[in-house]
Formats: sequence, C-alpha cells, structure tokens
Amino acid sequence: MKKILVVSEALGEPNHKRGIFHFTRELIRSLAAEGHALTLVVETSRRYRKLRRRQKQTPLLPADSRQIELLALYRFLDQTDMSAPLMRGGLRKTVDWFKHKLAMATSWEFLVSFLRSIRLMPMRLKLIANTTAGLEYIPTDLRHLELFQEFMLEPAFYSYQDTSALTRLPPPRVDARDYDVVLIDTPTRVAIQRRPGTKVICVIHDLLPITDLKLDDIATRLFLSRLFTSLQQADELAFVSNYSRDRFRALLPQFAQVPARVVYPRTRFDVVEEPRPVAAVAQRPSFVVIVSNEPRKNLAAVMRAFRKVPQADLVVIGHAGALGKAPNLPKNVRFSGYVEEHEKAALIAEAHGLIMPSLAEGFGVPIIEAFAANTPVLCSDIAVFREVAGDLADYFDPFSTESIAASVTRVLADQTQWREKIRARRAELAVRYGHETQARDLLAHPATAGSFVPTQLPPASAPMFDGLAAHGT
Repeated sequence: MKKILVVSEALGEPNHKRGIFHFTRELIRSLAAEGHALTLVVETSRRYRKLRRRQKQTPLLPADSRQIELLALYRFLDQTDMSAPLMRGGLRKTVDWFKHKLAMATSWEFLVSFLRSIRLMPMRLKLIANTTAGLEYIPTDLRHLELFQEFMLEPAFYSYQDTSALTRLPPPRVDARDYDVVLIDTPTRVAIQRRPGTKVICVIHDLLPITDLKLDDIATRLFLSRLFTSLQQADELAFVSNYSRDRFRALLPQFAQVPARVVYPRTRFDVVEEPRPVAAVAQRPSFVVIVSNEPRKNLAAVMRAFRKVPQADLVVIGHAGALGKAPNLPKNVRFSGYVEEHEKAALIAEAHGLIMPSLAEGFGVPIIEAFAANTPVLCSDIAVFREVAGDLADYFDPFSTESIAASVTRVLADQTQWREKIRARRAELAVRYGHETQARDLLAHPATAGSFVPTQLPPASAPMFDGLAAHGT
C-alpha cells in the first residue's frame, strides 16, 4: 500500500466536469480498490471561509468540530453551476475573467499562498480526516470524494498557480514529505517539498494549448508555464494514449529521457446487459454527440450532415455555445445541455450510435463509454481514434458532411452486426479500458505500463487525415 498525494485542479476546487475530471475520478476508484491511502489537495478560498464561518455559528455543534469543516468542504466543492457555459465570448468573457482574478488576488488566502511561495511564511500542514458518516447524502458528482482518506487544505492553491504562471511569481508550495507518490493529474505549477524516494508522476493529456491555433495566447502561456514547472520535478510522465506520448516526444525531444508510461482513461464494464432488439433501443433512430464549445469538436459539420439524414435525430450533450442558438437549425437536432453522469450513460445506451467528429483529441473517453454500453461508434478518421477504437468503429472524413451522413446511414443499416461485434469483444475491452487495471498501469514500471495491446484491437490502416491529429487532445 502506498500513500498517494493527489494534486488535481479538476477535483480540488469547484470546477466544470471534463476529460481530466473523468480520468482522475476513475483512477482514484482504481487506486482505492487496491488499498492505497489517498489524500487530495483542496484549495480554500474566501467562499470556503464564509461557508465554514456560517456553519460554526450553528449552536448545535461544537465550535471546534472537524465535521463542520468537512461539511463546509463538501459544500464548497459542490458549488459550481454546471449549466453555465464553459466559454463566453468577447467582452463578457474578458470582464468575468478579470473580475475572478481580482477577487482572488485581493483575498487573504491568495496572500497566504504568495507568502508561502516566497518563503516568508512557513508551511502549515492542515489535514481533515474524511469521516463522511455524518453526511446524510453525497451527490452523485461528489461520490469520488468518499475514496480519499484525508483532504489537505491549501489556501488559494490552484487559483494562485495560474497567477504565478502569468506574472512569473514563484509557484505555490505543497508539503509532500509524508507521501510515497505525488500524482499531478495535469501539468500544474507547483513546488513540491518531498523526501528522497518520493516519486512524482505527472499526467499529460494532450498538447492542444500549444498546437491548437484557435486557443488564445493566454491559454498557451499558462500551459507552457505549468508544463515546464511539472517537467522539472517529474520522475515519470503518464500519457493518456500512445498518440499523445509520441506527439510529446516529437515536439519536446529535450524531455525524451524522462521515463514515460501510457495510462488509458477508463470506464465501467462491470454491468453486462442482455442484448436488446434493435427496435427496442428507440422508436425513432437517434445518435448522440458529446461536445464542449470548442472549434476542434467539429459540431457544426455534424449538424449540417443531419440535414441529409432526416430519418434520424441528433442529441447534442454538453455546451454547444452559439451553435445551440443558431437560426434555421435542422429540425432533427436537439440540445440536452449538461446532464448528470447517469443521464449521459442512459442517452448513450439508448442511442443507435455515438458520434465523435473531433478534428483533434488526446483520447476520446465517450468512445469507451459507448463500448461499455454496446453502442455503435462513428469516428473522425484520425490517428488517436484508430488507436482507441481499432476496427470497432465506423470512420468518416470530418470535413465532409456527405461522409458523416453516409457513416450514419451505414450504422443505421447494420445495428445488429455492430452491437454483436462490440459484445463479442467485451472481455478484452474491459481489460484494456476497465477501471480495475488503471492503478496497475499507473504504478507499474514505465517500461511495461500501458504496453498491453490486445491482438484483436490492432491499429487499423493509416487514417485518412493523420495530419489533423497533429493538434493533440
């Protein structure tokens, strides 16, 4: 059993759920199942301080009760508006960003983090035991928090790291001297105080902030600062796909000597449903696409393609941005917005197919979620999707609405064959993408981690648009 400190912006502050969150949540489940002791670094802020003060005013509980702090912490981490768009445009986005940064920079927590980073204030380790027995109900999106034995509270930790990246201030510090492994689930600007023998593993999902021309300069600067800070301290790197690892080595050959492993994102394959008649899946054929408001997700092309497939519906899950409000939308396209995990799983299971039209990805988690539900998959023909899906997906040209429409028509016509093909390979898919093996791949020797590739899932023929994949995750 190892003591593992988890540095995760996706889990350690109120945050939108995205690919990094999914990856780390499943990894935590896998590590906990193997008996490792887990601690999560959680940032505290002015909002958390107000919640804790309000709860301490309750006369029914002792003023020094740690349960009060735990209640405040769970409520703090649950305070995010999942219906709000991830990205706002123009002036409003800029104003909101500056307002948030100004509010954080003028907080007591931010000052503490800064003083610790320049060593004018000593580190004060504050841990809260995760005794959830006093909590009546934990929301679905917070269930993963139950798997941590402790929370390490660090004032403004994740907020200050971005400011330090932009302003060249020293990074925030964290005391990891009592841990065997420090897991950083995405490049993070942090100075790790550790003992000899403590291993630091940094997960790199993609290099999009460097290579995606649609992202602004601030995003690139932030990512580069985070990345180089993490690389300077990492003993090992973990990539979510062979494609991401190879892209990293091509773009940053000076770090080729850092030991690297591949740890695929995972999902649950533990429930095996009986085959359902195709007619029982849905009365009217429907396909799902899971997006965020990013050009690389290529949603506009899929929407145009469905004008050519009036016999089927397209359900868009996630934040579609301005596309969701565009005039003259196809009548067979509907938007669900953000949905809870169980609702998303139900929509995927009930669909005639899941569409992944992206121009660039680092992995493609919805693909394996569809496999777990025995739902056919339709993909852009890019290298990383060939690695993930092999011959278990129907591929199309992401720039051609005719090609996308033809793929939808093919999958509609061959529903039974696609579902039987996925079901026949379910056992090996569970070994490759089931969460039970994720902890093993993370903690194994880098030379062997992620090296298992089932013979039935070989890389298919070279994708038609391999150049597209140069963008990263």
